[in-house]
Amino acid sequence: MSAEQKNIRQTACNLCFVNCGLTVELGGEDGREIVKVRGDESHPTSQGYICNKATRINYYQNNAARLTSPMRRAADGTYEAVDWDTAITEVAERLGRVKAEHGGDKIFYYGGGGQGNHLVGASAMGLRGALGVKYKGNAISQEKTGLAWVISRMIGGMTHPELHHAQVVMFIGKNPFMSNGMDRARPFLREIKNDPDRTLIVVDPRRTETTDFADIHLAVKAGRDAWLMAALIGHIVQSDLLPMAWLEQHAMGYEAVIDYFRTVPVDEYAAFAGLDPAQVKETAGIIGRAQSFAIEEDIGIQMAPHSTLTSYLNHLLPLLTGNYGKDGTMGMVTQLAEVIAMHDSRLDSDGRDQLQTLPVTGAPIISGLYPGAFLAEEILNDHPERPRALVVESGNPVHSLPGANNLRKAMRTLDFSLVVDVAMTETAREADYVLPAASTYEKWESTFFPRNFPANIFHLREPLFTPTPGTLPEPEIHARIIEAMGLVEPGEFDDLRAAAEQGLEAYRDAFFAAMGSNPKTGQLLPYVLYRTLGPTLGEGEAPTAIIWGLCQVYTMKYSAEAARAGWTGPNAGNDLFRALKDSPTAVVIGESTYEESFSRIPNAGNKLQLHLPELLEEAEVLRELQPLMATSQDYPFSLVAGARRAYTANCIIRDPRWAKGRQVTALTIHPDDGEKYNLPDGAMVKLETDMGSTLIDLAWDDRMQPGTASVPNGQGMSFTGEDGNALPSGVYANELTNPRNRDRFAGTPFHKFVPARITLAETA
Repeated sequence: MSAEQKNIRQTACNLCFVNCGLTVELGGEDGREIVKVRGDESHPTSQGYICNKATRINYYQNNAARLTSPMRRAADGTYEAVDWDTAITEVAERLGRVKAEHGGDKIFYYGGGGQGNHLVGASAMGLRGALGVKYKGNAISQEKTGLAWVISRMIGGMTHPELHHAQVVMFIGKNPFMSNGMDRARPFLREIKNDPDRTLIVVDPRRTETTDFADIHLAVKAGRDAWLMAALIGHIVQSDLLPMAWLEQHAMGYEAVIDYFRTVPVDEYAAFAGLDPAQVKETAGIIGRAQSFAIEEDIGIQMAPHSTLTSYLNHLLPLLTGNYGKDGTMGMVTQLAEVIAMHDSRLDSDGRDQLQTLPVTGAPIISGLYPGAFLAEEILNDHPERPRALVVESGNPVHSLPGANNLRKAMRTLDFSLVVDVAMTETAREADYVLPAASTYEKWESTFFPRNFPANIFHLREPLFTPTPGTLPEPEIHARIIEAMGLVEPGEFDDLRAAAEQGLEAYRDAFFAAMGSNPKTGQLLPYVLYRTLGPTLGEGEAPTAIIWGLCQVYTMKYSAEAARAGWTGPNAGNDLFRALKDSPTAVVIGESTYEESFSRIPNAGNKLQLHLPELLEEAEVLRELQPLMATSQDYPFSLVAGARRAYTANCIIRDPRWAKGRQVTALTIHPDDGEKYNLPDGAMVKLETDMGSTLIDLAWDDRMQPGTASVPNGQGMSFTGEDGNALPSGVYANELTNPRNRDRFAGTPFHKFVPARITLAETA
């Protein structure tokens, strides 16, 4: 092998949840630069496809913002570097004190895995178990918990919409041409546009880049998606396009749903949504008569008014029309671990879910996650049950949650706060202690997002580089804190260590025996695996021990699916683990069937549950034809605070120089609004909401819907260049968003509809 070939490695992108496979060339003076990025053609799902974002991952890996020493906040608010031994000792003492004085349930946790960085989330289960943490939140809980609540009750398992095979496809709140968020997004859009037998429907107020490929663009008014979806369902029901025999066989609760939608005023709803009723009815007819139909929603509606109700309607549309468990519809997937866990409902006699809640604010807990929009509120009070400490890992809630200033203030009132991350993020700058983690590409990593059907994959990725000096992988940080707290007796797990030395088969038997005999094994599970099995796996490979545990559970829980992928017999879990460690690209872990999409539904008779009484009752408010959120004379624009553009990356890349092109961080409005309000293209303007104001460059965009405005996500992060000077990085949008504007069921914030005012900036 040539020296040049030795520098070619396989890995995956960490900039969106699809995690396309990459082939990267390493170089630079010290060999630690990612100098060229291509798609990995051997990857089973991305098959060589990447978007422009992936080509810029070196800006994530190598930048001046990397943190290389533990940082302790002094009394005056400044930070000083300390050594690791001091940091671990003091962090353990501070967390232990909070636990002893107030209880582990007063230590809140946020984060645990961003995009392609998920092993921290699995490893952190051990630390949370050690601390007695009860309440956890993350980015999912301000986006996907409404969706999780809906599909858990309707279907009972994570599904994959078969967009690539469906005759009719609908996107709502999603612009995959820019955001990707699906396998091979741009090739898919080209293929469906060129196929006369297939139809693409896009629901979006803006004429997005994806709508250029669409057969039907439903340019709904901002914040009124629920009326559109109700109108579509209403017309299908009222036109008798339902597969009644299929519903009788595979669904329950459909009678109440059909009765309700027989009375929906389709024309009124369509018009209120800003659409021609004739276009809505034509679209509904296409869906109702389709041989197969698949719909994909995303945060464009999951962070918008009526978000949970809209997710319910989005799933009623395919399920009422029989588009489940057959080719080109949706199938239930198996995953090595669920990023969006299924919610465990506690239904009363009327079928309503009795949700668990946070102790102070009563915020709903869905899929084990509290909604981040309540976090500052939960802290800023004198309630005896309020949080006293916060641990944040691989997350930046001060930047990403609404009402950033509220959370800044809240963190400073806590008894203790800890951040573990690769940089001094906006959240880290409010913490008592910051511990520097190795980057995604400096440690074994993975993502738990894949949800392909029928064959699903998993990609365990070896590091491209050794950890940056001064940093540690999160499993090592967790282990050191647990040990410094004195939670493990000397020699307590020596039997497991000895078994690990004998090989995976011997370890498996000893491990399951220990799970039954020592409760601490389960409480500290990731720690136990890391410290006992981990050292036997090879240099730097100890963090993969948690994947060994997941492989055991997966091959037992989904034995039939795993067997179809080749993982059979008593050593199936070990064989799968070895394959994941040895493969430079993703591995097929299981193959599902359409029959299992029905047999695995946990509801009575393995039937889909279409009647969710809380949400069908909530649909009644639509009859009032009043928007949940509205603009006004004072705030005439609906602002999308965090739109997907060509160069946005979910706050993962802090260096603003990664983004190419003109006006990449500008506020955009329609030219008609520019003329109406005397806001010239290219002007500096003042953007105001009820939470604050900022100055920003303005750009006209005729793709925008009049009355709407947009700023990109992932902007406004502080970054200092090599010369010591701060670089401009756009607007910190979440300083302008109100955390009290949130979904009443899931608590997800309305980032995609923020009433705003735009005026010319005053000149000196």
